Amino acid sequence: MANQFEVPANLGGPVQMGGKLFGRKCSFRVLDNNGAGLDLSQFRVTFKVHQLDHETPNTMVVTIYNLSDDTMNRIGGEFTNVLLQAGYEGASYGQIFTGNIKWIERGKEKNTDKYLRIWAADGDQAYNFTTCNHALAAGSTAKDVMDYLTGQFAQNGVGKSADFDHFVGTIPPVALSRGKVLMGMARTHMAEWSTKNGFRWSTQHGNLTLVPVTGYRPGEAVVLSSTTGLIGTPRADQGGVSVRCLLNPNIVIGGLIQVAHDDINTLTTNQTGLKFKDVQISAATTWQGLYRVLVAEHEGDTRGRPWYTDIIALAVDQTAPDQMKSVSATGFGLHL
Repeated sequence: MANQFEVPANLGGPVQMGGKLFGRKCSFRVLDNNGAGLDLSQFRVTFKVHQLDHETPNTMVVTIYNLSDDTMNRIGGEFTNVLLQAGYEGASYGQIFTGNIKWIERGKEKNTDKYLRIWAADGDQAYNFTTCNHALAAGSTAKDVMDYLTGQFAQNGVGKSADFDHFVGTIPPVALSRGKVLMGMARTHMAEWSTKNGFRWSTQHGNLTLVPVTGYRPGEAVVLSSTTGLIGTPRADQGGVSVRCLLNPNIVIGGLIQVAHDDINTLTTNQTGLKFKDVQISAATTWQGLYRVLVAEHEGDTRGRPWYTDIIALAVDQTAPDQMKSVSATGFGLHL
């Protein structure tokens, strides 16, 4: 039976744990611009997906073995997009990556197995080619700026995440005293808007996504323990709290995970000189065990051993009166 932990209502619900993960499941498809394509799931597929809380497009390198020459010739020409879903039968299964094909490599391994290797990026076309040429009138608000920018990205096939408008709505409707000209690359204005209003922006699964610099996205926390897929011992270092678990598509950038405090190795100094005494040199941890996902890397092999998700996360202060200000912007601070 699943166990539940009480968490603040603004986390989106109870944190769930429990259940056993058996039977890997993977679907890999190459698609045309209309969403039609080929399902290559019956072949051996290996993949590495890199997702992070940054505007630079997420990437995937995927290798498919022993395709026919005709199929390989169609990929990159007729089919220019990819969709990867992975996880476990009857448990955590869902979308890992969607994006545009950037490069293709054809070759052989051991002179017996042919392979096709694809490099793909999430929202890459929109990131590189969405432009602005617009003047906003005096009296416009931050929402008006963002409405125009998202409209421009939509023309290149990138939508908005389910919680995007929620975060935009948290910005006070302060009117511009003068008009504002939006000219040039849309990504430049997205970065300017996000920095000014305390967010980081990125593209996740083909959708524009906002994450508060000192907050997190709403939704359930994914509990990671020895019974729910945690692998090895998490470690807090200068980059954040590093965690490895069995591949889990429910782990999303800006979302929450929960790891027991006693499961994490931490590092502090104990030098007796005038400097560095009791200086914290690892990222903050929290007794409540809640962390915001900063980086997620998914690795899998449908005919081999790898089937992991590697995470770097920052501690969330569950007791903070304003959960939009519950995460250290640097990851450092007192152990909560």
